[in-house]
Amino acid sequence: MHINAYMIREVEIFKAIGEQTRLRIMRLLVKAKIELCACEIIDVLEKPQYTVSKNLGILVNAGLLKERREGRMMFYKIDSGDEFNKNIFKSVELIKCDSNPVYKNDFLRLSKRISFRKNGDCITGCVKL
Repeated sequence: MHINAYMIREVEIFKAIGEQTRLRIMRLLVKAKIELCACEIIDVLEKPQYTVSKNLGILVNAGLLKERREGRMMFYKIDSGDEFNKNIFKSVELIKCDSNPVYKNDFLRLSKRISFRKNGDCITGCVKL
């Protein structure tokens, strides 16, 4: 059986979102519908910078996220460039957060963390929520 490049991409995408921290990151970015700074994601997830950065890199390499650098800060947003990704994001969005306290708390912390922005921009770096 011949495995083509597209099938390999699909496998990599499912492997990328098949881990708890990465799925939480995806939920944050899909639900927030805005670009988030790495420090905001770190603060919301309450995980070490190394862990979050490593997982963000895996999601970028899988083609699910776009990243950009602004000075010393890295920003991330979903990459809805094709129909497959759009359907992945729709599926992630359908995960109910009411029955999962981890997701519910993530969104409470995200709301609080976004309130630190100035003129819509993250300028504070990492903070303890």
